Amino acid sequence: MYRFNWIIFLLVLFGLSFFSANAGHADGKPLSATIREDLGQVIKVEKDVQNMKKDWSERSKSIADQLQILETRESELENRLEKMDLRLKLEQARLDENIRREKETDRVEAELEAFLDSVLLRLESAIAEDLPFLEDERQGRLSDLKMMMVDPQTSSAEKFRRIFEALQIEAEYGITVEVTQSTVELDQIPVLVDVIRVGRVSLLCQTIDQKKSAVFDPGQKTWQTLPESVNRDISRAVAMARLERSIELVKLPLGRIASQ
Repeated sequence: MYRFNWIIFLLVLFGLSFFSANAGHADGKPLSATIREDLGQVIKVEKDVQNMKKDWSERSKSIADQLQILETRESELENRLEKMDLRLKLEQARLDENIRREKETDRVEAELEAFLDSVLLRLESAIAEDLPFLEDERQGRLSDLKMMMVDPQTSSAEKFRRIFEALQIEAEYGITVEVTQSTVELDQIPVLVDVIRVGRVSLLCQTIDQKKSAVFDPGQKTWQTLPESVNRDISRAVAMARLERSIELVKLPLGRIASQ
């Protein structure tokens, strides 16, 4: 458009120059000189316009390139933001699940602790009512378990394991035979004896010289002297429990004397 107007302008100028080559302005300056000056200015303006267009083209290209870079960067940031949002939702879901599990764990641990406390109380009561054997060992185990139950650094799993380990030990007492030496009162006199425990069925003792035997009466919590006729069988039972003789049948005063 600008080039077309400029060509028309030049044609007009050349026409005026042709018809008025010798004419002059009112101030006496030749018209051709004026036309040449105007033409020079037009050419200069045109060059300036071309230079401006070139500069603008280069700048617009640079701006377009920068815009493309920014649009690419914007797309990358939007994609990254979308991923971060998804990750945030995932982490929030995990956090919620961990909180739920922690609450559930606290509830289960509280219920387990109450259950273990009741089991320990029943175990203590059963030991108190049981035959008096390995008293120091069993009472020491109970004391350790009580201390463990109030220790915050001991996990619930460890408390469960140790209490049920104690239950297993107590259960094994009912199916084993054991001989130990202890001092008991026979006829109100302290005497060193061999104590033989037959499961939880009966607790018998015999003096070291094998001349006197007794059975523990759980009802009276005392030792009751037995007839001398049972001394030989109890002596043989003690030897078998110590693996000093082969296993054979013997007659023992088994059973528990109930209080009236």
